[in-house]
Amino acid sequence: MNRPEVICHMVSTIDGKIAGESFGAEGLGPYLEFYGKKKQTFKANATAYGASTTKEIFVGKGKENFKGTTPVTDESDFICGEDAPYFVIAIDPLGEIPWKSGKPEGRQGLEEARIIVITSTKASKEYLGLLREKEIAYLISRGSEFRLSEPLEKLESIFGIERISLQAGGLVNSTFANEKLIDKLSLVVIPFVDSSSSVPTTFETGSFFKHPISPLEFKLKEMQKIEPDGLWLFYERK
Repeated sequence: MNRPEVICHMVSTIDGKIAGESFGAEGLGPYLEFYGKKKQTFKANATAYGASTTKEIFVGKGKENFKGTTPVTDESDFICGEDAPYFVIAIDPLGEIPWKSGKPEGRQGLEEARIIVITSTKASKEYLGLLREKEIAYLISRGSEFRLSEPLEKLESIFGIERISLQAGGLVNSTFANEKLIDKLSLVVIPFVDSSSSVPTTFETGSFFKHPISPLEFKLKEMQKIEPDGLWLFYERK
């Protein structure tokens, strides 16, 4: 399968939490700065987020209201902006992101980037109509189960994407992992433990996973202390 290389690049607590009160603590600056600089060394030409993260970064707290948009009359993929120098990929199987613009706004350095949404047949025709109105490209995962393999092949063949930095939540990360689509894992560990059961982790499962989940084994390739008390771990899949 010809597809982009996927590097899952995350910040987590010692016990794997990727959100919660620990991320509001003082003293995180050195770890987050390292995280951002390390991403630049990957030379990815796309970043992938889940729907929740995408809304938080690029849209805000707007409600999902697609009334007034012209619904599409077909369910074909919509391709545009394929010559962009960089892409923001939103994994949005249910069609939930109330896009306000056709470009990712709110992040410095993404002025020329374009958006690609990977969605499913569960997304409404009004949502797909909104994407077309905003000139946002989308690829539809078809079938009874949401799968990413075919859309990732199109990301390479149509958009020329060679490497993706995956920075999503636990469910989206696990969707990639369960299809063996994660090639490398870059993990910045901050010196906190958060035992709250409601806080999401780097990889999580859900009832929509229809097949048995098999472990994905990695080999440690590099590690580095981040002063004063953090750690960077870099793995490649075996």
